[in-house]
Formats: sequence, C-alpha cells, structure tokens
Amino acid sequence: MEEERNEKKVLCEKIIRDINAVFQKDSDLASFEIIPKETNCNKSPVVHVEHNLGLESWCAQHVYDHAHRTLISHRRQTSQQQLRTLQQQQQSDTLAKYLNVALLINPDVTTFWHIRRQLVQKNRLSINKELQFSALVLSIKPKSNEAFAYRRWLYSFQSADAIEWPNEIGICERAADRCASNYHAWSHRQWILQSGPCLLQSELLRTEKFMRKHISDYSCYHYRQVLLGRAFELCFALPPTESPTPLASLQQLLANYGLECGPRAEDLLELLLPQVDRSAVGEQRLRSFLYCCNVAASDMRLCVEQRAMYGPRDCFELHRRAALKFIVEQCVRLQTGLASSGPFPKAAEELQLRLSQFDFETHPFLGAVRRVESALGGRHRRWCNLHLSFGYPTRQRYLNM
Repeated sequence: MEEERNEKKVLCEKIIRDINAVFQKDSDLASFEIIPKETNCNKSPVVHVEHNLGLESWCAQHVYDHAHRTLISHRRQTSQQQLRTLQQQQQSDTLAKYLNVALLINPDVTTFWHIRRQLVQKNRLSINKELQFSALVLSIKPKSNEAFAYRRWLYSFQSADAIEWPNEIGICERAADRCASNYHAWSHRQWILQSGPCLLQSELLRTEKFMRKHISDYSCYHYRQVLLGRAFELCFALPPTESPTPLASLQQLLANYGLECGPRAEDLLELLLPQVDRSAVGEQRLRSFLYCCNVAASDMRLCVEQRAMYGPRDCFELHRRAALKFIVEQCVRLQTGLASSGPFPKAAEELQLRLSQFDFETHPFLGAVRRVESALGGRHRRWCNLHLSFGYPTRQRYLNM
C-alpha cells in the first residue's frame, strides 16, 4: 500500500514537472483543456500543441490532490516559515509550479489565489505573466469569478493609460461567448467600462453584434443598457460626419408613433424637447441626447425584428421596454430641467417624482408614445404605469390579457 502511494506520488510529480516545462517553454499559451481519456497509455498525459495545453482526464484528479496537499501543508506553516518560503526564489518557483496545476484544474479555491497574490507582492511572479495565466484559467473556466477578481487586483498596480483595454474586452467577450449568462464576465466588462470610457463607441458596436448572435443571453442586453446610460452620463456622441443617416432609427421610431419629422436634428428636437431652452441645456448634451435616443430606438427596432424572426422571448420584450424607458426618462429629464446625474438613489427618486407629475398629453412625442403603447396589452400597460407613470385607467387591466 505504501509502495503504491509512493508510485502515485512520483507519477504526479513527473506530470507536474512536464506541465511546468510547457510553461517555461511556451510563453504564449492560449488555452487549457482536460482531455477525456480514462486509461493510462504509458505516455505523458500532458499534451502541448500550438500554444494549447491539455491534460488527460485519467490523471487530473490524482495530480490535483497531490498539488492540493502540498499547498495546504504550506498554508499550515507558521507565518515566519511561510515568509521564508516566499523570500527564497527556488522555493517560490516550486510553490508556483503546484499553484499552476491546482488552479488550472480547480480555479475556485480562493486560498490558492491568495498565495499567488503573496508571490506577486514579493516580486516572485511578474504581473504580465500572471495576467496571461489568469487568461489561461478563463479559457477552461469562463465563469471563474476568482480569475476575474485576480485580474482586477493585478491592474491596481498599473496606471489606466498603460492597460490594453481592448485586449481585456476581448477576454470578457470570449468568456461570455463560451458560457451563456456569464455574470462574472459581464460584471468585469462593466468595471472596464468605468475605467476606460474611450471604449464606448466600440462597445456599442460589439454588443449589437453579440445580441444578434446570442439572442437569449440577457446579460448582454443588460450590459447594453448600462452602456447606454454611461454614454448619456458622459455626454458621448459620434461626430455627425461619421454616418450618412446619423438619426435614421430615431426618425423611424417617430414615424411608428404616427409623427412625421424631417431628418435634421432641429426637427427631431422640436418633437422630443418642445419649448426647452437649448442654450441652457448645451449643444453637446443635446447631441448626446439625440445620439443615445437613436441607439435606443435602434435597439427597439432590433427587438421587434428578432421577435418576428425567432418568436416571442422574454429578453426581446424586456430590452425593448428598457430602451423605451430610457427614451421617455431622458425626454422628461431634459424637459423638466432635471440634472443629468446625481447621487443614487436620490436622483432616481427625483426622476420618478417628475414622471408622476408630468402631463404627457401636452407633449407631442410622449403623448403619442402613451397612446400607441396602450394597445400592447394589459400586462404592458401595468408595466408602463409602474415604471413610466403613464396613468392608464385601472379598468383597462382586464382587457387584452
């Protein structure tokens, strides 16, 4: 029995050395996979092909158990013993070797990520290599919250200008592409958005493509809503020369509500913001208002097209409502002179109060919206009453159920 345990230990050590050799040999590893294979064929279970690393499944549990025992024994040492281990390069390299294997097989152990943080703080692991390693972990476990949290921690040592934000967006997108409703990937992407507002234009384009590809992944729809709110908050708008028909979607939306309007921005503002002192609002704010409302109108049209193509789905209805809510809220916000931002939830409460007091029938656009949306059924009317304060009569609640 003892001999069998020793043989297994020797085998696990050999496999871990082979994996470590791949890390040292290939600095551009892109993915890791557990390869389904139930028996040992008397050859190395470590597979390395074109920057891709694989480990045969028959040995994965044994190797992980061995690495886990080794790392836990390190954690059980006294603080002084742990410090000596971290300060000695050779012992730190040995520790990192076991960490690599353990986290690739099971990246959900917070203790192991904490040891890596200690090694980084002692300059035993480089930040760039750690970013590469965490991306490798995400290739096999796209929903690893620990890996995303580790990346954010690593970036705290770098200035925002030195970070390749498009590359980080690409990692999030690949993780979301591999796993539907990947909350951790989209949350990390929101963190990127807060740190790199220059990505707004590219993000609006990329998320639209993602919505068309993953029609039922509401995580992307929700991120799109956050993106739109962020664009309006920052007064973001594309230069009018970048699109031959910059406000076509908004013009089409007005037509859907029975309002004829020319393509010029002034014509649209006459319907959307009548009797508003535009000089007090500011030219950039008005341009951003029209741009963001045009994006929201485009999303409303996309949801209708998706519904016609794929049939009714909750995500289409929910996102259409969110886009409609955005347009209505920004119209009321600017029409009533409410500040575009403020401390949450006070700002949200103030906006809800303005909505409840607003006379929609005196507004050409919002009055048309209120009339047309009432035809979409009792359930939709209840939503409009709750979130937009449209004030539909309660007797209509039993119609069109």
